[in-house]
Amino acid sequence: MSFKGEVKASAGWNWNEGAIDNDRLDYAEQLLDGNGDNQAEAAWHEASETLLQGTSTTLDLSNLTRTVLGDAHAVTLLTVKALLIVNESTGAGELIVGDAASDVWSAPLGSATDQLIVPPDSPLLLANRNGGWAVDSSNRNLKLTASGDDVTYSIAVLGTITAAGSGS
Repeated sequence: MSFKGEVKASAGWNWNEGAIDNDRLDYAEQLLDGNGDNQAEAAWHEASETLLQGTSTTLDLSNLTRTVLGDAHAVTLLTVKALLIVNESTGAGELIVGDAASDVWSAPLGSATDQLIVPPDSPLLLANRNGGWAVDSSNRNLKLTASGDDVTYSIAVLGTITAAGSGS
């Protein structure tokens, strides 16, 4: 097996108010195959999933499944190196991230009850290329909730599936 990932973010602007400020901030780094710093071994993703207003789904990061070419594949993450969630909705629907009922994966958020809001037509990118954020039996559930209207979203998670220092 071979894996290669990439984490990218960019913001650009052209502001003219007498003086001109035309610039951008770019971030792009590779995650090579492995389980150490600046490495990842696995990816899991879903495209254009819909949550009805007021409903939620909880993703168990230690047991993510996906069907590829008719076969079910399971991904058991030990760390998350990057998480990208895109709220594809153009209406009033916000996607609330966090605050699962139990075994909350809250490492990038702070506490178990903290939440982030992904507004319509907007992305959320969280990355920790070095050690990653741990996933274990008590830190594994990522809750997504639609608020204000139905929400269509896509999600991608890059991480490790073997313990650091072991062969991948």
